[in-house]
Amino acid sequence: MRYLLINHVPLGRADSSDRYVVGDMWLEDLRAQARALAAAGMKLVVATPLVDKLELAPSGSFNAVEILPQEHGFEYQPLPFYISMKQFLLVKNKLISRLGEVIGNANIVQIGSGGHPIPMGEVAWPIARKQQKKVVFVFDGADPFPRMELHASQQKNPIKRYMQQKLIRRFENVCRDAIRECDLIFSHNAAVVERFKNEWDETRCHAFDRSFVTDSILLTDDELRERQRRLGDVSRPLRLVAAGRQIAIKATDHVLRAIKQARDRGAAIEMDVMGDGDDLPRFKSLSTELGLDGVVRFAGTVPYGKPLFDAWSNSNVMVITNLTAEISRNVLLAMARGLPLVMYSNPGTDEIIRQSGAGTIVPKGDIDALSRAFEQAAANRTSLIDMSARGLEFARTHTLDATHRRRAELAAQIAQQSPPRNSNAPAPAI
Repeated sequence: MRYLLINHVPLGRADSSDRYVVGDMWLEDLRAQARALAAAGMKLVVATPLVDKLELAPSGSFNAVEILPQEHGFEYQPLPFYISMKQFLLVKNKLISRLGEVIGNANIVQIGSGGHPIPMGEVAWPIARKQQKKVVFVFDGADPFPRMELHASQQKNPIKRYMQQKLIRRFENVCRDAIRECDLIFSHNAAVVERFKNEWDETRCHAFDRSFVTDSILLTDDELRERQRRLGDVSRPLRLVAAGRQIAIKATDHVLRAIKQARDRGAAIEMDVMGDGDDLPRFKSLSTELGLDGVVRFAGTVPYGKPLFDAWSNSNVMVITNLTAEISRNVLLAMARGLPLVMYSNPGTDEIIRQSGAGTIVPKGDIDALSRAFEQAAANRTSLIDMSARGLEFARTHTLDATHRRRAELAAQIAQQSPPRNSNAPAPAI
């Protein structure tokens, strides 16, 4: 039984024709899915664009790893790459032909909402329908529409802006149809469930927390006690950490202004900013302008895994201030490492924080409220100790492997059903 995963996240060419370069976080997810599907009697086949040189920013990872796919439990099928409308139009016919081949050899096809400017799932779905395949539609960590709308709003050419907005509305309709007609829907963001609540059918539609937590990442009980000891040490400044791509929608500038306000009121707070991105120079300039040199340290990119988690061990609180409804991987990773959270309100993560009790939610965009949250965290270390324990407890029951095992179980169930739900539905045109 061949389970085909079609995704927009690219792999890169390696020196050897049978080896490929992949982002480390993406590889962790593929490994976990391959293990879960194998246990359910299925073989994972991965079809993604192949590029000459892998850029880490679109790969959703920290580092690049060279692999032989078979050694990690999956087969790889390359697709043409595109990142602009011009590129899409150039490769469209080849892409459709190639998708027809790989879908034809699959029993179950997984597609999703990612890809720019035309989501890969929008291209693959009519092909899978025509071939009467079982289809699983996946919304990963982000509600895709706020980011797509933000990108369109920044387009200065009014004609191009109109066309981009039209494409967004078309894709929203595609997603509504997919939720009604696909055999399974998986969402890893509560905002997606809310957006499509009128179409959501709980017999086929399933919501999951977005987790990159593996057993090896979880703190031990002894490590938790050491974490809590450091949290309770009031002789040291409260040390915040923000980790990820340094781009405008992450709102690191909000965090810097909030730290300035809290320190002006006497709070002893420091911060480490980890990661690179287009807006990093602007954030560094703002830090200097606010007089935070020596208080805020910009560490650049830290390799994922032990180096990153070792760096986090020197911090007390994880700060996540996303301005769009995506679930940062750092939410559950921070919990797994015993780090309490201070977060902007976000429909993708608010319920996780409420359920777990692992952090504080601040109204999105409210810098004054964010500064008060920092001040309260610095003053009330006992609450941080409690959040640390609660977060780790929650993370231990929400691991990456557990998520993929449940998804594989559901996929195995639809594999026994015949015919596919969408077999008589008209295929949308691309």
